[in-house]
Amino acid sequence: MTRPRTQKKNDFKRGFKTWADNTAVELRTKLGLSPHSPLCAFDLCKVLNVPVLEPSQINGITNQDLSILSTESSHWSAATIPLHEGNYLIIHNPTHSPARQQSNLMHEIAHILCEHEVSQKTIETGLSGFLRNHDEQQENEAEWLGSCLQLPRPALIWALKQQMSQTDISNHFNASEEMVRYRINITGVKAQMSKWRY
Repeated sequence: MTRPRTQKKNDFKRGFKTWADNTAVELRTKLGLSPHSPLCAFDLCKVLNVPVLEPSQINGITNQDLSILSTESSHWSAATIPLHEGNYLIIHNPTHSPARQQSNLMHEIAHILCEHEVSQKTIETGLSGFLRNHDEQQENEAEWLGSCLQLPRPALIWALKQQMSQTDISNHFNASEEMVRYRINITGVKAQMSKWRY
């Protein structure tokens, strides 16, 4: 899956985007951070009690499977696996860049925070987790919330007020420049700030 991608205007339930912004800020507060602070996905997983594993840490995985996952590393990012009683674990691809790993994990965390469910049909195939779940609505919500967790509106406004370049923002928040451009464009923060000047 390639992220970020352009969202359709009517993909979201009423109030979803506001909830996503508020959630991104609330989680930072929980970690003792300001609304414009960088948020590490690995730290967030610890707070949410979601273990994060690399394929090599999975008990019983064969060397052949590890070799395949390594060889095909560009084809997978991360997978959320529902456990029992509302618990989850995430398996992620450690060969991706640090910024991509952050994005991958934020996307999977978003699935959990949105309380997305894996369809019974998917469960019956034995392919548990959102890796094999192709519910477009759920994917759109996870993409939006995941990118919002990484770069919420207050963080973008703060960075632009500091006159940070897109590269500076990317480095500061450990996000790809593609993600920075996407969030600046999709949120309209530059247009909003230009109105404040008048």
